[in-house]
Amino acid sequence: MSERSIRTALISTDRGFREVVRDVFLSHEGWAAPALEITAPFESLGEEQIRALRQLLPELLIIDIDDSPELGIRFAQFLSETTPGIRYIAAGPLLQPELLLTAMRAGVSDYLPKPVTAEALRGALDRIRAGVGTGKKDDARRVGQIYSFYSPKGGAGTTTTATNFAVVLHRLTGKKTLLVDLDLELGEIALLLGVQPRFNFVDMVQNFHRMDAELLASYIERHESGVHLLSAPYQPEKAEVVSAEEIRRILQFLRKHYDYLVVDTSKSFSPATLASLEQADLAFVVTNVDLASLRNLQRGLPLLKRMLGRDEKHIRLVVNRYHPDNEISLEDVQRTIGIPVYHTLCNDYDEVSRSISSGKPIVLNGNSKFSRDMKGLGALVTGIRGKGDHGGRFRALSSLLRRGSKGSKE
Repeated sequence: MSERSIRTALISTDRGFREVVRDVFLSHEGWAAPALEITAPFESLGEEQIRALRQLLPELLIIDIDDSPELGIRFAQFLSETTPGIRYIAAGPLLQPELLLTAMRAGVSDYLPKPVTAEALRGALDRIRAGVGTGKKDDARRVGQIYSFYSPKGGAGTTTTATNFAVVLHRLTGKKTLLVDLDLELGEIALLLGVQPRFNFVDMVQNFHRMDAELLASYIERHESGVHLLSAPYQPEKAEVVSAEEIRRILQFLRKHYDYLVVDTSKSFSPATLASLEQADLAFVVTNVDLASLRNLQRGLPLLKRMLGRDEKHIRLVVNRYHPDNEISLEDVQRTIGIPVYHTLCNDYDEVSRSISSGKPIVLNGNSKFSRDMKGLGALVTGIRGKGDHGGRFRALSSLLRRGSKGSKE
């Protein structure tokens, strides 16, 4: 049986080199032509190109640094820091030992002096094949964290919180983040992201017996923010075919392929919700400050603790639509529920409603108060404060590359 092809992208302004790469890939068993080719010089790369790379999630990137070796290595270093998991083959002029060492530290596993022969490229591909796509790397990696979001009362804003938290988490860390909509009857994350999923969680359950990393990629929707989505089904009746044990197995499988799983659950203690809470590393309980919400939370908290199998230290109480003038204070909440308030999200109802209607998470829409509070929640969880905005880092890098290009021509 032939090995699966490795997802590959190519960056080169050299038409002749691109043709060599295509010819080798098409004639070398087990390889398919690069799925993405970027022909712009490094100093002209922008958000469009970086978004295309992140949507593809290549396992291998062939990068031609012939025109601008230092700028190309800087770009590879940026990608390796913000999009982990990519292997690199670089091509270009003969490099001084110091610059070659810098390239290796940036993640380049093979450097091929130009002109690159077909034989040299095939050898590099064989070495890459030995380390990518065999399953050994996935088996060895540390499993990802599962963050489950739950509310004991509908309308608390749990789905909005989970969706925006996933975007913040990815932007802060640059790590692979998957949103899982486990409100299998009436899930709405696809609506909040403005996407129309081709497949959903139930489809994955029905085909899980043949699931691997390559098939998984076809079930996932890729959002412009860099976050991935495994959607709930559109038809509520499909939820009936999913058991708690199937959910446990799938979550365990997914955490082997992602650094973070952000799971939105239904508002009842359904089998899907209980299985999600059981698997969670942290459970974020979202509540509003009103008597009905707090009463439901107080009633459900003992079961929540039992499902986590641990004490309340693994529960993060998030108060949504908070205003300092609320009749019920945070101290009242903590005294009633018996666990501390971890974070508050302000009552920014109009801005949040507009973001939902537009299908664009509010944290992508600028500096609203709710966005500020969501970023604060991300900072609490990750420990990253005031940094990690990889979009901003890329813009800064682009500016640096342009300055470096001008300096090299003077």
